[in-house]
Amino acid sequence: MDVDSIPIFAALKKRMNWLNQNQAIISENIANADTPNYSSKVLSRQDFSGLVDTMATGNGGATIGASPATGASGAAGGGSTKMMASVGTDRDAEKTLSGNSVLLEQEMLKLANNQMEYGMVVNLYKKNIGLLKMALGRGANG
Repeated sequence: MDVDSIPIFAALKKRMNWLNQNQAIISENIANADTPNYSSKVLSRQDFSGLVDTMATGNGGATIGASPATGASGAAGGGSTKMMASVGTDRDAEKTLSGNSVLLEQEMLKLANNQMEYGMVVNLYKKNIGLLKMALGRGANG
């Protein structure tokens, strides 16, 4: 039995993939904070509760909603762990005189939030593995 065939594990894996993509976008923004005419990028938002609901009903696809900052919507990945969310420019960002729209303080807050969410998803994954082991009679630690 593949763990990915269990809806909660598939949803958690897709959430981790989205958070990894978001980390890459935030890192790119931070790296280009001093680049003239660089527009900060954002990843389209993922509706995790909708993702879990979709997985639980057997639809199997990831639901990624439209991002209010970009107006773009992501593609629904039918069971693929390599789903790609839409990347767009942050239309609400203010540009400096050099044309750069990256605010380091804002990007660092996004980075910290992304890290907290990733930690939460990892803990949920661990807890569900523990529950699965307990259900199989192997105990939560063995």
